[in-house]
Formats: sequence, structure tokens, C-alpha cells
Amino acid sequence: MSIFENILDILEEKGAISIPSLLDEMNRLSNFQRTGAKPVELSHVKSVISRKRELFHIKNNIVTIDPDKDPILLSVSLGGYPGPWYKIEVDFINGRFVYFEWHLSNFSSRNALPRASGSIEEFKKELYRLKIWKWHREYKNPGILMDSVTWSIKLVTKENIFESQGIQSFPNGWDKFCMALTNLTGKYIC
Repeated sequence: MSIFENILDILEEKGAISIPSLLDEMNRLSNFQRTGAKPVELSHVKSVISRKRELFHIKNNIVTIDPDKDPILLSVSLGGYPGPWYKIEVDFINGRFVYFEWHLSNFSSRNALPRASGSIEEFKKELYRLKIWKWHREYKNPGILMDSVTWSIKLVTKENIFESQGIQSFPNGWDKFCMALTNLTGKYIC
């Protein structure tokens, strides 16, 4: 697990924490004394926090996740004719998600059941990497479209709401977002 992921896990569990306490917690979790691995250094922690400064909020040496980026709810709708159509809602506060799939055609495959679902915590980390809050409000594909994919996303954070939508046009990172949804739901999506 990377230092970035360790920081996210600790902040998720402990909430706001000082940088020295964060370092102590990281070294406690890594059990470097038992495994013989090197302890995490303060400079490494500060480096990660400074590189990801748009995600972290630092005040008086206390680190938190920026409330403007800390997700509460994610709602995703996507599909196109003849289907399937997906609706996924992820509730980060209660640690659960709801997944709907429906088909508009008799020719769509409906027999494949989802495999085991993934981790909401891992999905949340992927959202931080994808920076959905930077996606444009609308993505359009110029020209006439037939059998196109329509999608919309609504990300509710502690202090903001980010919405994005498109028709057969997608933001950078869309493939990774689809893979994260697939890993979370256990069903191939987009």
C-alpha cells in the first residue's frame, strides 16, 4: 500500500490529525519493528501531502481531507439503446451501494449475475485519483449520433455538488472510472 493510500486510510479512520501523529500512526500500522522494514519518514509524508494539496486541507499542522472533495454520495446513470442501462448510487457515509440494471431489448444478455462486490473504500480512493470534481459539466460529441451512450454523474461532497454528463463523449479517466464501477459492483459496466 502506498503512502498516499495509508494517509487516506488513517484520515478516514481518525479524522483530522496532526502531521507528526499521522507519521506515528503510519509507522505503527506498518509494524516496521517486527518486519525489519524501514520506518516512514516525515519528509515522505509531507511530500505526498504537498503533491496532493488539492485533496488535503492543512491548518495549524492538522491534516484533513478537503471537505469540498470528501464524497458523501455518488449517483451514476449510464446506458443507451438497446441497453443495458445502469443506475448506481454509492452512499459513502453508510458504506453501501445500490445497483440497478435494465434492458430495453430482448437481445441483451441478462443471464450474467454480478460477481462478488468490491470495496467502497477502494472505490473512494479511486475517485480521489480521478478528480471527478475537475470534470466539465457537459461533454458533447459533435455530429449526428445513433446508438450512443448517455451518462450523468452527481457527486455530493461535504461542501459541494459536482455534476457532469455526456452523450458519446467522455472525460479523461473515463475508462478507469468504468473499471472502478466494475470492481465495486462486480458487474462489467461501460
